[in-house]
Formats: sequence, structure tokens, C-alpha cells
Amino acid sequence: MQATTINVTTMMKTLVDDAQANAAFADIARASPGAIAGLSHSQAKQVMDALDVKSIADLATCRHVLWAQAITTLAKQERTDLPNPGLADILDPSWQKKRLRDLVKASPSVLAGWSEKEAKLLGEALNVRTIADLATNTFILKAQVIAHLATFAKIESLRAAA
Repeated sequence: MQATTINVTTMMKTLVDDAQANAAFADIARASPGAIAGLSHSQAKQVMDALDVKSIADLATCRHVLWAQAITTLAKQERTDLPNPGLADILDPSWQKKRLRDLVKASPSVLAGWSEKEAKLLGEALNVRTIADLATNTFILKAQVIAHLATFAKIESLRAAA
């Protein structure tokens, strides 16, 4: 069996802009979301304002993103028409008794602590209209890949130092 090799340069160009392509993952994770490949600086500014994030790592771990991903994943497994009371703390009161499969079609503004204005701003920047859109957005997924690689690189450097 032949080993598979990954062309890191090609991979980096799909994740970040050219200015960041040779940077360490930890440095990229600390960079503005504007460093994500394909995301303009004006879009990045809108994302930063909508989600109150400053870096790629912040975007990757933003509570609203993680909530959207949890809801979207759980909705695929939902086997009942009953509401899920375990989600009450992360939803606006009028949405707390909805089924998961209804939530994934709702505006991200139904997530607790997020306004319609912020949801609209994110919609303009990334075409995110629903919780499912937020959970599966390409730019957010790229941010999560970068954050995971930065964490892995840190763990590996600690192992090497031990």
C-alpha cells in the first residue's frame, strides 16, 4: 500500500490567504478572520461584529456557532415530535419548545443572546440565513480546522519537548 502525502502548501491555500500561507498554525489561529481564504476583509469585519469575535480561534469556538452545530447534528438524530427541554438555556423563550428539525430552519437570532441585527449582519457577510447554514458555513469550518491544527501543533511541540 502506497502512503498518501499531503501537499501542505496546497492545503494552506485552501484555508488562508497568501500572506498567512507560511505562518505557524498558532499564529494563523490568532489572526483576524479576514485571513481565511475567500473571505474579504469587509465580510470578516461583519462576521467579527455579528459574532463578537476577534480571531480565527474565536470564530471556531464561538458559542453561537457551537450551539448551531449541536442543534444541526442532533436534529439529524431526532426520533420524536416532542420538544427538547435540554436546549432551553440556549434559545429565546419562544423557541424553547420547538423540535430540533424546526430549529435548524430558523434564523440564528433564535439563539440566546443574539439579536436579529447580528443575524442579519452575518447573513449579509456569509449568506447565513438559518441555524443549519451557520453550522455548516465553509468559512466557519475552515476556522475550526485551523484552530484544531493549532491545538494539535501545540500538543506535538509539548510532546517533542518532553
